[in-house]
Amino acid sequence: MKLDWRKIELENQGLSVRSACFLGEGWNSRAYLVNDELVFRFLKRPEHWEELNREITFLAFAAGDLPLAVPRYVQVAAHSPAASFGYAVYQYLRGHAMDANALTQEKRAAAADAIATFLRALHGLQPSPEVSRLLPREDERMVGEEYLARAERQILPKLLRSEATALRKQFEMYLSTPGNFLFQPAVLHADLGRDHLLMENDSVVAAIDFGDVTWGDPDYDFMYLFVDFGQAFVEEVARRYKHPDLEQLKTKLQYFALVDQIGTILDGVGRALEGQEDAAWHRLRRLLRG
Repeated sequence: MKLDWRKIELENQGLSVRSACFLGEGWNSRAYLVNDELVFRFLKRPEHWEELNREITFLAFAAGDLPLAVPRYVQVAAHSPAASFGYAVYQYLRGHAMDANALTQEKRAAAADAIATFLRALHGLQPSPEVSRLLPREDERMVGEEYLARAERQILPKLLRSEATALRKQFEMYLSTPGNFLFQPAVLHADLGRDHLLMENDSVVAAIDFGDVTWGDPDYDFMYLFVDFGQAFVEEVARRYKHPDLEQLKTKLQYFALVDQIGTILDGVGRALEGQEDAAWHRLRRLLRG
């Protein structure tokens, strides 16, 4: 990705680029920290603007009602001579990726409480009709059936027989349990894991990357916490969230985590970052072995 910072200066009145540090990248964009105060997100393909515009619109609506800091976009340049597919800019949120397992028991409990409070606020949002229409809404049962069909063709032949049996069983249990689909759809972050929760001085201070914001099952927002930090921490968060059924949540998270690995393997072709597919295979097998 070639960037012309001099041209970017001309597009942003008053901006003088004294430093530009690469922060990281996802499937759709690369991020740079400019002058230790602004984050520039450069899109990899033009079709990714739909997702980014949804994030920008949603955060403009929700930021004031969420208990953690979130990105506040200050500039959008969908068409720019300085970057192939344009960029958007938000004010830098200080902090580092969360590591729950490095915290003291007291700090860990406080982090769990902060995340639970954030999730309750997020899941309780009632977006305006204009914002609501922008958020995707999928049929969870249909999605599960489609992933099972794809897994039968492309994943199961590469697994051990015992692993394949365990995978089919997880899908069958999820799809055959009516209670898994008796939920009130809520606004989800849908990617709330280690890299998207920022900490400063051992406290959770911000949530970033709302590109996957959607309507769906509130339990799904616990999934990346489970993958990154384990069941014990998820239960800490869920109790503070006042989740009504921890056993059902535990079962659903196993299924959600499996599907997430399958999604990375099947949907990441040409998009996943180096090492992500191998990591997904490793986690998939580990989850299937229990």
